[in-house]
Amino acid sequence: MRLALKTEYACQVLAQLARSFGSETVRQVDDLARAEALSPNYLVQILTGLRGAGLVVSRRGKHGGYLLARHPGEITLAEIVAAMEGERLVESSPGNGGQSAASVREIWQRVDQAALRECRGIVLSDMITDEATGDWMI
Repeated sequence: MRLALKTEYACQVLAQLARSFGSETVRQVDDLARAEALSPNYLVQILTGLRGAGLVVSRRGKHGGYLLARHPGEITLAEIVAAMEGERLVESSPGNGGQSAASVREIWQRVDQAALRECRGIVLSDMITDEATGDWMI
């Protein structure tokens, strides 16, 4: 199982937005890109996917930018992964029709379900630390 880098980057930018949740501070793409060392153009693609999934909202205009759509404690890792990767974490092929293909595929489906269960139990607020103290923010 290998997640795309865009999923990792989506987690980073969401954690960045979570730090200012509740303040109504709109974060601009260039600011977010600088904070997370990402290309602004690539970040726009990621934010578009996150907006489509209802995880962020965008504000237009000169002082526009992005905000979290919900409290960081309500956004699960499973939702972030689904926005970037689709509904499955573990993809397996239908097999080649060999004697063991069906049982091997079933095992990979069980692994996928276990990974999704774990991701549903992790929320965005779990990914935020206070850089000054190293303490977790909630």
